[in-house]
Amino acid sequence: MTADVSAWQQAGLLYEIDDEVAWLRLNRPQKRNAMDHYPTGNGPGGMGLRDALLAAIHEVSEDSGVKAAIITGTGTAFSSGADLTQEGGPIEIPPERRRGALTARDDGLLYGWYRLMEAIWRSEKPFIAAVNGPAAGGGCQLALACDLIIASERASFWEVFVRWGLPLEGGGAWLLTRSLSLARAKELALLGEPLPAKTAEEWGLINRCVPHEALEPTASEWAQRLAKMGPPSSGPRGGIAAGPRPDLSARIGHIKGQINAAWEQDLWQTFREEVSLLALGGTPPPGTPDRHDQGSTASSG
Repeated sequence: MTADVSAWQQAGLLYEIDDEVAWLRLNRPQKRNAMDHYPTGNGPGGMGLRDALLAAIHEVSEDSGVKAAIITGTGTAFSSGADLTQEGGPIEIPPERRRGALTARDDGLLYGWYRLMEAIWRSEKPFIAAVNGPAAGGGCQLALACDLIIASERASFWEVFVRWGLPLEGGGAWLLTRSLSLARAKELALLGEPLPAKTAEEWGLINRCVPHEALEPTASEWAQRLAKMGPPSSGPRGGIAAGPRPDLSARIGHIKGQINAAWEQDLWQTFREEVSLLALGGTPPPGTPDRHDQGSTASSG
């Protein structure tokens, strides 16, 4: 696909690439970065922020020049989730195609929030959430779906659905029960209270809680470490002869995929994927013996 950055901007998403890192900024601060969608968004043809974000996630995944991505918000909030004030309501299926009482389920299966989370989950590019403020509802799930989560001390994580009389959406039940103990997942989901970022760090729900002014510098530094990853200069296999820095971004993507897949499968499936990835090979660091040569030598001895 080709990035339509201008259309995304109209819909409320700022997209830029800086030194192999894509920045995706939710930019509806007047709405606390609530996400609207087709057909009544502010972008061309009714594109909303949720649609633009989904397209940008796919762009990151497809663009070989992007090695990592950061999602953050402008203003005081990361995202308040769905735009409940959107004209026409939350349903994206055209009125003439709706099936009465089944419409909400149909719409969720076709156009639901899970698409954002799955696009990040299945992407082989690492995504960092730089949570600058409250992340509520779908905004909370968006942050938790990212591979690494860094939050400002001003941030909070709010599974607010129970307060709206709704089930957990956007894969929330799946994410919470794999990120927290069952007791804490239930506490967060059933009481419906915001969880401060510092507590989220203590619970292991996020990677880091940092001072607000350190949020973007920290996220940028982590993203650059991913984008510029190289072999160690010392220790195991260290001291490799000088030469061009190998591009390890594909392997980072493979390892992300391994870890995500291991969450969904058993030990044997995990091992089979591991050895399959070994067989894919890749460009070894300079000075590293060829894997096939190693195998030949071992078998001849």
